[in-house]
Amino acid sequence: MQLPSARITLVRGRLLALCLLVVALGNPWFQRTVRPERASDPTDAWLRQILAVPGWHPTLAMPRPVAPVFDWTADVGLLVLLGSVVLLVPYLVLGAAPGPARWAAALGTGVLAGVLSDLASLAVVLRFGHLGLSADSLLQQTVYPSAAFGALLGLATGIAFAVPPTGAVARPARPRTRERSPAIAQQHAGPAELGSVPGDVTRYLCAAAYLDPAFADQVVEELLADEFGAVAPSPGVDLVPVARHCLTARLLRHRRDRRLALVLGTLLLIAPLWLLLCRPALALLGRAGRDRSRYRATRGRDHSDSTTVFWRVGATGLTLFLTATLIAVLLTAPSLPGPVRWLTGSYLYGIPALAAVIAGVAYAYLVVLRHEADTDARLRSGLRRAVFSPGAVPKPAPADPWIEERLAVIADTQQGNVTVYSGYTPFLGYTNPEFSRRLSVPLLPPVRPHDRRNRTVQEFDTWQLLTRIRERLTALAAAPDGHDGTALAGLLLEDRVFVNGATLKGDGRFLSGDRLTPATRLTADQVREIALHPTGTVRHYLAAHLPLWGDDVVPSMFLHLSTTGRTLHIDCTAHGLGPVHRRYHQVDSLPAHSTDERRRRLLLAALQETGRALFGAPAAAGRHRTAEKRRSERLLREHLAFEEDPAFDYGARSSVRTAALSPDYQNYFQVVDANRILSALYRHMLAAIRDFLDEHGVDTVDFRAQQQTILNNGILQQGGVSHVGNQAVGTGAVATQTAQS
Repeated sequence: MQLPSARITLVRGRLLALCLLVVALGNPWFQRTVRPERASDPTDAWLRQILAVPGWHPTLAMPRPVAPVFDWTADVGLLVLLGSVVLLVPYLVLGAAPGPARWAAALGTGVLAGVLSDLASLAVVLRFGHLGLSADSLLQQTVYPSAAFGALLGLATGIAFAVPPTGAVARPARPRTRERSPAIAQQHAGPAELGSVPGDVTRYLCAAAYLDPAFADQVVEELLADEFGAVAPSPGVDLVPVARHCLTARLLRHRRDRRLALVLGTLLLIAPLWLLLCRPALALLGRAGRDRSRYRATRGRDHSDSTTVFWRVGATGLTLFLTATLIAVLLTAPSLPGPVRWLTGSYLYGIPALAAVIAGVAYAYLVVLRHEADTDARLRSGLRRAVFSPGAVPKPAPADPWIEERLAVIADTQQGNVTVYSGYTPFLGYTNPEFSRRLSVPLLPPVRPHDRRNRTVQEFDTWQLLTRIRERLTALAAAPDGHDGTALAGLLLEDRVFVNGATLKGDGRFLSGDRLTPATRLTADQVREIALHPTGTVRHYLAAHLPLWGDDVVPSMFLHLSTTGRTLHIDCTAHGLGPVHRRYHQVDSLPAHSTDERRRRLLLAALQETGRALFGAPAAAGRHRTAEKRRSERLLREHLAFEEDPAFDYGARSSVRTAALSPDYQNYFQVVDANRILSALYRHMLAAIRDFLDEHGVDTVDFRAQQQTILNNGILQQGGVSHVGNQAVGTGAVATQTAQS
């Protein structure tokens, strides 16, 4: 497990405190007071025997040539106990999720450390002396007290690492880092490639199916398996090939996990306690396989020599093998009962357990390596920009009928003009708004003091105004360059209807026939009627999108118009959808053909992945096998809710595009381009509205004043000077700050 650098000091300090506590309990002065022979009753004797487990004697520092055997035994047991705590706690306890799992890991680690120290002590005694105890006496006088002391040590470990310090403010748990392929993580050390041609973001999300299992699971569980739910918009993404690649990636991982689960089950039958040592051993091998070059390329891809890394892996593997052999020899020295010998794998001189562990780990590594190589081949041969084709997508067999039906619904939704959302905001899939502007314009004729003619406003409706705006933006998109120097070529315009999914019952426009999901397309007359009469939870917006940077950046503008009495209400919302995760872009850094350097990286990547994949395989395989059962139960529950609940929510709850959203932009000019497009769209929409109102005899003095105020004080600065605090924005602006008494 890798710990954040800020926590390393805290972890080391608590480990040191645990070790000092054990050493303090075992000091000779304290041990003289807890000798079992001084006990007054059996319970007191048992407690004293437990406290005597960490006892030690200063024999290692004594100048005499031969120390008593039992003194050496105590010292060896203490060293094994401390070493077990230092080695096992970071991997077993800190590697578990906070909560009951971490408490259980702490308790198990303490018991394991106590038993190992006892076995080491027994091995020393049997090698250099004679214990003279039967199997039952051995359990009663040595193994059981050591396990009991280990349980107490486990409780102390749990308090140290599972409970926040006194007075500390408990922080919310961070979300787990997404699992990802280490092969891609090692491939590229410099800046990620950027999207450049239309369709790049679809290709990146297809690659994410193999690079990010959490993303693939989310697409399948929340998009495909949610058969009652509507499909949220994913601008710039073709969801059908993304979903098919996610299904294929899950199937490939399931095949890998089945084999790894079989390996883990075999090791569990042969020698259960050896599994606790396998995980830290694999973690050490994976850590040895990382490139630790002091000087690495930061301005491009790093192609450092991996010879040193392989030598380090070999040395680490040899050390682990010798250590495992020594442990096997020590475990076979004491005469242990049958169940204990099975748990520790000490039967038949420990040869079956040691051979099974080595063979099982080697086979697991080969399985993971084959999976990584297959993933790498699929990425190189089908998902690089030069070879990608959205139509050439894998179709995992056998494909259930419900999957094809759901994919047909997804494809139809992407061509529709209805967004059925769940919750508060209707703009699901477009991130938080960059800015939102609301203006109100009185529909009154202009007042001119010296003109006594009776002027009237020419009647119009909002659909006519929307048509004028649409025509103007369409003309700008067709022109080679916008009037203000901002190109709008490629602008996409659509009339989109937003409706809350919990308010559809009884509305024949959206629910009809035997469809499980609401309608995705309304006729032109229905859209016009909604735009003219915006009531309830159904509203119309004129949407304008301009995908940039290979669809990786999508600025969008939504305009809603309505009239109440003699007032025109304008609601304009701008959204800037940023790029997908940087690691998905790294598929473009893969070579067209496999190279020696690439194969070496895959060998090391599989080594780093083996431990996590092996111990996570049973749970992953179980989740995959029960996926169809979970889907059927979910469908049944939702069908019952659909029949009984009048407020059944059909709305989409997550968007594939926003699920893959990067926390930051990857290039400064992506932000510049998005803001420029949003500024241009906003200005042209307002200009079209102003010209239309002028033509229909509406006084636009107040509208122009509102517009100028917004442009001056908002993000769109057009001349003049705007003072905000001690800042001045505009040509020749000067800001001064005066001290206040």
